[in-house]
Order: sequence, then C-alpha cells, then structure tokens
Amino acid sequence: MDFDRIKERITGLINRLTGSKRAMTIAAALGLLGMLMILFSGGGDNERDKEIQVPADTDTDERWADYRHREEEELASILAAIDGVGKVRVMITVSGSEEYVYAESIDTAEEKEEHEYVILKKGSEEEALVQTVKAPVIKGVVVVCEGADSDRVKERVYRAVTAALSIPTTLIYVAPME
Repeated sequence: MDFDRIKERITGLINRLTGSKRAMTIAAALGLLGMLMILFSGGGDNERDKEIQVPADTDTDERWADYRHREEEELASILAAIDGVGKVRVMITVSGSEEYVYAESIDTAEEKEEHEYVILKKGSEEEALVQTVKAPVIKGVVVVCEGADSDRVKERVYRAVTAALSIPTTLIYVAPME
C-alpha cells in the first residue's frame, strides 16, 4: 500500500465520521472517557511504586561490606583464571545499603484505591511485613591486572566481569598493573 492510498482511506474515514451526527457523538464520548481515565489514573505516581528507605545501621553496613569483599575476592579468583591475566586486584563500588520493600494491602471497594502496609503483631509489638529486600546496586568495578595492556586480555576481562555481575561495560574500568 502506498502513501496516497493510506491518505485516501483516512480522509474517507474522517468524512464518514464528520458526516454522521451519531458517529460524532460516539467519538466525542470516547474521547471524553479516555480523558477521564487518564485523569483518574493518578498519572503513574502510585503509592505502590514508592519504597521506604530504612536508615542504615552498623550491622547492615558491615554485612554489606563483607558481601562486597567476598564478591571482590570471588571475581578476582575468576579473573586470575583467564588466560593472559596474572595478578589481579578488584574493587566494587555499591550505592548505599539494602532497601526494604514492605507488603501492602490494596482496598478497591470504593472509587479510589487505598494502600495500607501489612502489619504483623508479635506480642505487644507491631511491625510491617517485609516483602523483599533489595541488595545495593553496583555502581562500578575497577580491575587492575597483569596482562591488561593486551587488548585481547582486556576484552576477556570486560566480558567476564559483565557476565559475572550482570552489569554493562560502561561501569567497568580495566587497567594494567605496574
């Protein structure tokens, strides 16, 4: 189908719609209904999309520092096994600490949805039900290794880090060791 034929079909459709009073009324009603749906949808700023950031405590920070250290050691041992890579040092940078996402109950009985956190009672104490705990996001990885002055070795290191940590190469820097 060429452009002129498509243009003729659209023009014909518009002429039929504007020629019939009933069709114009239906089109106007559908347009108004669409606008009302957009207006009452909340524009994507739903309460369920919001997460609560729990203040960091010492135990959590230490636990994530240990986690990061273990990841660095494991990645270094994997990279050292690559042909052409000698000694390796790895540094992983993460953002913040873990985040807790709390479970919510949604009441849709009335016109507007109401979101409330699910609260568990343990004796006289109450606490919110944790739905998921998100690990800190990896912001960058630095790899310093022997053999990184070779493009072939450097490419292998980039691919290994990308596969191991599921991060893009833009977050990785590989440099040769002195």
